[in-house]
Amino acid sequence: MTRKALLLGATGLVGNDCLANLLESDEYEQVRVLCRRPLSIEHPKLDVQVVDLDQMEGCQAYFQVDDVFCCLGTTMKKAGSRQAFRHVDHDLVVLAGQMALRAGVQRFLVVSAVNANARSPFFYARVKGQMERALIKLELPLLAILQPSLLRGQRNDRRPAEDWGNIFNRVIEPLTRWTDAHWLPVDSQKVADAMVGMALEGPQTGLYKLRYRDFLVFAGKFRNQREVKGE
Repeated sequence: MTRKALLLGATGLVGNDCLANLLESDEYEQVRVLCRRPLSIEHPKLDVQVVDLDQMEGCQAYFQVDDVFCCLGTTMKKAGSRQAFRHVDHDLVVLAGQMALRAGVQRFLVVSAVNANARSPFFYARVKGQMERALIKLELPLLAILQPSLLRGQRNDRRPAEDWGNIFNRVIEPLTRWTDAHWLPVDSQKVADAMVGMALEGPQTGLYKLRYRDFLVFAGKFRNQREVKGE
């Protein structure tokens, strides 16, 4: 165990699965979490700092880690306005990238969206694209941007659009195995596995954008590593 990780967004769908992966991995001796409320789990490697993320800039020392996993994100319904949505999905994410750079973090991994496009006429896709563009400009040693489509998993909040999208895609998924099918829904666990797999088994430097097929590859590497070590 030689690495330290910082996780943002640990209570979200991908973040929760990512937290479990990090705690179970022998590669990490400490897993730090910045979150708005206490977590319901305890673990010898877990170091939780409860803080209003609007005050995150005061937590620079917490970014003294090897890898940062950023799973921050909200919805328009939760945020209540476009401005509030952008604050979480763009401003806080980019701030995390800036703080990681100042701390000398080696690997920064972030969850975005398959339709991210800084020039999109659609607000959600445009915010995600602008977030990606801002992070890329920082020139972090390793920046891995994960771009899932609809996420499968057990959410605390219902999202009807995702529910219907997942039902539709379960029907047609067998017919699309032969394509890259980046727009297919993906289990949150697969994305979390790929996130940690990319950090442990991927390149050490560079810019990478991972989509559906990449998730399968790096999730497989992470799972294979655990099987070899008997975890």
